Amino acid sequence: MTLRRLPLVAAIVLMASGLAGAEPPPPGAGSSPRAAPAKPPKAVAPDAVRPTTFTATLTDVRVRSYPSFTRVVVETTNPIRSRVDANGPTAARVRLIGVDSDIRVEPVHDGFIGELRIDRAATDTIIYVSFEGAAGELKTKTLSDPPRLMLDFMRPLEPGPGRREGDTRLRSIVLDAGHGGHDSGTRGPTGLFEKDLVLDVTRRVAKLVRERLDVKVLLSRDDDRFVTLKDRTSYANRENADLFVSIHANGHRQADSAGIETYFLSSEATDTAARQLAALENNVVQFERPVAAASARPDFLKTILWDLAQSEFQVQSSRVAEILLASMTRALRVPNRGVKQAGFYVLGGAAMPAVLIEIGFVTNPKEERRLKESGYRDEIARAIFFGLAEYKRDYEQGPRGALAPAR
Repeated sequence: MTLRRLPLVAAIVLMASGLAGAEPPPPGAGSSPRAAPAKPPKAVAPDAVRPTTFTATLTDVRVRSYPSFTRVVVETTNPIRSRVDANGPTAARVRLIGVDSDIRVEPVHDGFIGELRIDRAATDTIIYVSFEGAAGELKTKTLSDPPRLMLDFMRPLEPGPGRREGDTRLRSIVLDAGHGGHDSGTRGPTGLFEKDLVLDVTRRVAKLVRERLDVKVLLSRDDDRFVTLKDRTSYANRENADLFVSIHANGHRQADSAGIETYFLSSEATDTAARQLAALENNVVQFERPVAAASARPDFLKTILWDLAQSEFQVQSSRVAEILLASMTRALRVPNRGVKQAGFYVLGGAAMPAVLIEIGFVTNPKEERRLKESGYRDEIARAIFFGLAEYKRDYEQGPRGALAPAR
């Protein structure tokens, strides 16, 4: 049948019905074959979504070395998303999504990690971690108030001498003479500097321990040089020490303040005086590097104390502090100011019991005169030595806890 044989009305009806049932061609297709229906857009994974602007700024990077792992804490202005892009045999790469930062290199060289390199990629920050030896497992954890990303790089287990099973000996002690170099510590009325006093006493203690105890003694500093607070306990951790003792001298605006006190680490201070002393000792951080935005906060030191891993040894540390205080006050016949706890940054991060001793007040004219005498310094050293000998006996007879790498 052809259209020209139909009446005009019928032809128009047939053409209309055919056009109504046809699918219109896509625009611009002309008379080409009919196109396939468009596919729905592919779903995009959340991590693939990139912010077009920065959502946070990196304010601080802190590193602490432990015998079994190295902890890197990244602090930012706001909560962030992150991703481990790579964790290979020689390096790791962690991406902080939407984070602004300055490009810089942070040397570590703790025998496991060589350095951290902080770089930018569009609106992300990349943290490159280079290993000095074999790489290990990476564990991540987020913390709040302030926002932090905690990266624990676990050291691979390596065969070595180590501690044999059943070996309960106290094998090594790190003695830490406070302050040093351009950080003179407290100064007495006639010019006695804390840094000089405590270095001399520390050397005397070390000599006694080496001669009379079967214990290896290491000094965090053996001359008048500046050592950062974190490097003191990091050194003890690298050496797998069994005890860390930091030796200091006290100071107070009240010139008649006198006596000896010992401390162990806690994020909460025993009293106002302990809190003030910790704040004074922690003030050394200002000598270590320019004050960053994070370290300008009043709660900065409390924040980094929470980043550290010391709580495993609080009981043992308090026992060391008790023994040393009793030995010193008994031998030296000076006021006993008690065992206290406070947030001393120098004790934070020690993977062993750690205490701080204040051997006297250089700001007290009478005590300063005694602290200048070589004979009295020998008495102080002997009193500390006898306390260490007593702790050694306790240590070798009782069980001890082990460090857990993450909290």
